[in-house]
Parts: sequence; C-alpha cells; structure tokens
Amino acid sequence: MNFLRKITLVLSGIFIVGVAALAVVFIYKQLIYLPRAIEKAGSNTLTVDFVIEKGESVKSIARRLEEIGVVGDDWVLVNYLAKKNLDKKVEAGHFRFGGGETIPDVALILQMGEATQTSLTILEGWNSFEIDAKLVELGLIQPNDFALFVREGGGEAGNKEGSFAANRPVASLEGYLFPATYKIDPRNFSVDDLASRMLQAMERNLREAGWSIETSNISLHDALTIASIVELEESSNENRPKVADILWRRLEAEMGLYADATLFYTLGHRENLTAEDLQIDSPYNTRKYKGLPPTPICSPSLSALRAALHPELNDFWYYLHDSDGQIHFAKTLTEHNENKAEYIK
Repeated sequence: MNFLRKITLVLSGIFIVGVAALAVVFIYKQLIYLPRAIEKAGSNTLTVDFVIEKGESVKSIARRLEEIGVVGDDWVLVNYLAKKNLDKKVEAGHFRFGGGETIPDVALILQMGEATQTSLTILEGWNSFEIDAKLVELGLIQPNDFALFVREGGGEAGNKEGSFAANRPVASLEGYLFPATYKIDPRNFSVDDLASRMLQAMERNLREAGWSIETSNISLHDALTIASIVELEESSNENRPKVADILWRRLEAEMGLYADATLFYTLGHRENLTAEDLQIDSPYNTRKYKGLPPTPICSPSLSALRAALHPELNDFWYYLHDSDGQIHFAKTLTEHNENKAEYIK
C-alpha cells in the first residue's frame, strides 16, 4: 500500500506540475506575448493581393497570411479576431495589403475590404466567349480580351508549374475554369487574376468530385471534356451520370458521340440545328467525327464533374430530349428511332 501510495503521489505531483506549466504558458501567451505580437508588423513589405474564397476558415486564412509574411504568427491573428468578435465577419473577397501592417491593421482590412468588392457570377455551362460577354457588359474588359486570353493559353495563370492544368494537351484553358460567384475589385480587375482564381476553384472542385491523378485511369482533359458535354446535354443531376456513362462507352466503342452541344459550341449559338449545321466540317461536330472534340466546350459544374468521374453503369446507348426537355433513353437504335417518332415533333 505504501508503494502504491507513493506512486500515486508522484503521478499526482507530475499532473499538478504539468497543469501548472500549461497555465503558465497560457498566461504568458495571453497576457504578455499576445499584446506585444499584436503590435508587431509582418515581414511583408510589398503590395499583396489576397483572395479569400467562400467557406474558407479563419485558421486557413491566418495560416496563408503567415506564409506570405503579412502576419508574423497566425495564432495571434486568430486569437485577436476571436477576442474582438470579428472572426465570424471575415467574408470571401479580394483584399490588398500594402506591407508593414500590424494585426489590427490586417483585421481592419479583412473587415473593410468588401467595400470595394462586387460580385461576378459565372454561370455553369458558360464558355469563354460567354464569360467574355459578361465582363464586357460590366465594363471590365474590351471585347475578346478574356476569350482570347483563355484560348491562347491563359498566360502565367494557365502554365504555372505544379498546376493541375500545366500538362494539358492543348493551349486553350476552355473547360478548366470553374463557374461560381467571385468577388472582384473593378478598379483592379485583370483577366489573369480572374483566370487564376477560376483555375484554383476548379482544382478544389475536382478534388471534391473525387479526381486523383494517382488513381484515375482517365486523363483529366478527357474527364473535363466529357463533363462539359454532360453539363450542356442534360440538366438533371439524377440523369447526368447515366449520360456520362453512355458517352464514355460510345467513346470506347469508337462510335460517334452525336452530342448536339459540341456543334452549338463551334457554331456560337444554342438555337435549333439545321440540316446544314449538321454537316459542318469541324472537329467539334461529333456527328461527323468520332472521338472527343479538341477541348471542353464550357465550364462544367460540380454536378457534371461528379457525373464524368463517377458514371452510372447502364444498358442504354442512346438518348434524346423531347420538347419539354425530358430525356428518353434507348438500348437499341430501333428503340431510339421509336423515341424520335414519339417525342420529336
């Protein structure tokens, strides 16, 4: 009993010492270190544009600010924001730091940055020329500035070493840009910055959709191309994986995809196709040429990405849409022709 009692006393003493040590560290950090660190400027001395995307945590924001030298210690910023009840008020947007800011300065910029921001919504299924038209409408660019930037390679944004898009087989970034709502500063807008942010968003959403270069047996370019076709061919999230499976199997069987959406892309409109349109000599005419078109045809949504990466196995080889937009599947060409007769008026 005496031995056990001694062990208990020793362990109790160690526990008490440990708690006391933690208490000392806590008191030091909160009462001494934090007040001093708050007034210390970060190491950054240059103007830095900083983007916070929707849903990013304060800890992630603070960590990234520490990595670029805007703050010296991410823990200090997180604690300062929490103490001032500002941690829930940091929103997505584009912020600018001039260098030499203290923690209160950084906190103020994070709160006030939205005053110069406006929302830019890039709709799912838009291609680079449709995005270009929106930017022209907002007075941000001259016609074709964005579309040509994207189709000619995207400058530094499209060829950054280590980027998921760096090894694409074509110059164009069509289909590699994620459609979403972005906060922009009209006074400091650039197509390079927007393309860079859209590329980053696509990489995040590809990961969320389940893409992995290590485990995937299909190329990223092919996956984005199929996803872009699915985006415009079928609007229902329920049916998109079925359509994706049909497209993948038709591709594997060396059949024509017969996707009208690819023709609309090369024609530059989304009106009804004429007999003359169906005969156009273009690599985007998937009625005339087998295989995938050279590039994706639009910016696909997360839903379309998931469908392309996780197609739903089925026995159908054909599909069409009626005048109400409802899809009708068929297993054989005979069934498909019967659907045509019944649903295409």
